[in-house]
Amino acid sequence: MRATNVAAAGLDWRLILPVFVIVSMYAASMAAVIPVLPFYVREMGGSPLILGIVIATEAFSQCCSAPVLGQLSDRFGRKRILLASQIVAAASLLLLACAPSIFFILLARALFGMTAGNLSAAVAYVADYSDTKHRRQAIGMLTGGIGLGGIIGAGLSGLLSDTSLTPPIYAALGLMIFSVVVTFFRLQGGQAGPRHQGQTNRERLSFRAILGSPAIRILIIVMLCHFFAFGMYTSQMPVFLADTFVWNGHAFGPRELSYIMMADGVINVLVQLFLLGWLGTYFTERNLIILIFGLLGLGFLTTGLATTIPVLAFAVLCVSTGDALAKPTYLAALSVHVPPERQGVVIGAAQALIGVTDIVSPVLGGFILGHALYGVWIGVAVAATLVGATVMIAQLPKRDHESIAKADVT
Repeated sequence: MRATNVAAAGLDWRLILPVFVIVSMYAASMAAVIPVLPFYVREMGGSPLILGIVIATEAFSQCCSAPVLGQLSDRFGRKRILLASQIVAAASLLLLACAPSIFFILLARALFGMTAGNLSAAVAYVADYSDTKHRRQAIGMLTGGIGLGGIIGAGLSGLLSDTSLTPPIYAALGLMIFSVVVTFFRLQGGQAGPRHQGQTNRERLSFRAILGSPAIRILIIVMLCHFFAFGMYTSQMPVFLADTFVWNGHAFGPRELSYIMMADGVINVLVQLFLLGWLGTYFTERNLIILIFGLLGLGFLTTGLATTIPVLAFAVLCVSTGDALAKPTYLAALSVHVPPERQGVVIGAAQALIGVTDIVSPVLGGFILGHALYGVWIGVAVAATLVGATVMIAQLPKRDHESIAKADVT
């Protein structure tokens, strides 16, 4: 049965559940590593700038691989690409655990970044098996899986990091191997696009032609602002809190970062289950995106002022809620007005553009914090959220931009 026929009937959870598990395990692997990575780099003599370069290297790899993986998944099917990328990710985690120097950490994260582009294949798989009416719900489930994985991975990291910084990395490797098994035995092949099309149809489906829609261009600009601000914040937040936040004489470390990541995962899951659908009923996507930027800006400012656990918890709540709302909103908005044959490549290309911000923001953030300019760091992140919200307010009319974009493409 073709994916489009399945999608036409709504959501088939038997088809969606395996990719939910796969994404959850991939996110758990990431979340197990992230709390220890800043301290792993520091243990080997790395500065905040070196940490920024490590994160930027991973982002650069993702930027290069995302459109390629998306396009390959359009051509050869989602399962093959997801399986290959997960095997490479497992190899990169083994290399990271055994890394004798920062160079090998860079190499391991570059390899892992190459596989991060598989999100485009996973989202395209969900788009194959969902209709436009259920698309945001299906992608919301996928991002909820990311949140669930964040809880699992961060919890494992918090439990294991007391003994050494490497056990969480080996735990991430085990989770990735489990993901490979699920992909091999449970995932459907996914849609493989037709190999031969007429010239007119190829032109209509090209990424350049799809970018002819003003609403899509605005959406991509808004996404760039969002992910630049978010990358600026998340890449250096552990360094900032380690330098400035002390509670009852206890400094901020890997365990505390794992707690924050677990809280982020819980918030992500709750947003997908309860808040996203309710807000979607009462908010247009334009107003929802403005709300997202408002939450991010408030969270960034509060983090900069936090001196107590409750204030820091409020900051985490704002940032995590805004980011949890953003992912399904942006991806669904892109997906609904992209032809089925080009889901993978377009979402992958959007990931690549976002990856540019993930390259710049950690390095810039590391440079700023390397000079202890904490206010400047927060200020740049807040400024990016203001630019994104301003673009949304000024450039997109008040009626739902999803319907405008559909009209532009057709």
